Amino acid sequence: MKNKKFEITELFVAKASMDRCFTGIIKRETDENDNPFVFSRIVMPDGLICASAPEQEELGKNLDEIAIMSLDYGLHKNAGISTEIFGLEYFLN
Repeated sequence: MKNKKFEITELFVAKASMDRCFTGIIKRETDENDNPFVFSRIVMPDGLICASAPEQEELGKNLDEIAIMSLDYGLHKNAGISTEIFGLEYFLN
């Protein structure tokens, strides 16, 4: 029998309201100091939201708030201020 390699992926939900829920992935990692953290990436109708936090509960709260900002307040609608330098467009953050 050949060795089959697979990866288990956890799903995570960002909830803007009871009828606006979006699923994505969650990954558990450690930083350079061996402190655990969780990371999530969720596809929304108008963009992609990503967040990380030391604990899963904090990550959930952050993703819920970002989902509300994205859907209700147009978080991804405004590209922000940019300027042209040497013929290339640069975003000013």
